[in-house]
Amino acid sequence: MQEQVPAEKHISLAEVARIAPGRPSTNCVWRWCRRGVKSRTGERIRLQHVRMGGMIYTTARWLEEFGQKLADADAKYFDLNQAFSDAAASPRRRQRISEAELQIQRKQAIEDAERELDAAGIR
Repeated sequence: MQEQVPAEKHISLAEVARIAPGRPSTNCVWRWCRRGVKSRTGERIRLQHVRMGGMIYTTARWLEEFGQKLADADAKYFDLNQAFSDAAASPRRRQRISEAELQIQRKQAIEDAERELDAAGIR
């Protein structure tokens, strides 16, 4: 006898609106299915759904995957921006370090010159 795998429970968009974080409207959930949400990378992420008759359904797993895909796209965007920001800031950081080193070198040169003046009895 063959085991039947229970199908995932399909939930209506109105039910999704009640359980989704932030309590979006049913129309908003419908837009997630039809148009998707544009991530920061410019990619459109859509909520997977099925249409049965005149109704649109999704599953809790598809809703979770939708949220995860959006989060991943945002993370990719922020990682790229951070890498770009770090690359752009590196010369400034190097410049700050070399300015600090330059100040130390100047201070040491002044102290050396003062010791020479003292040794020569000029100061």
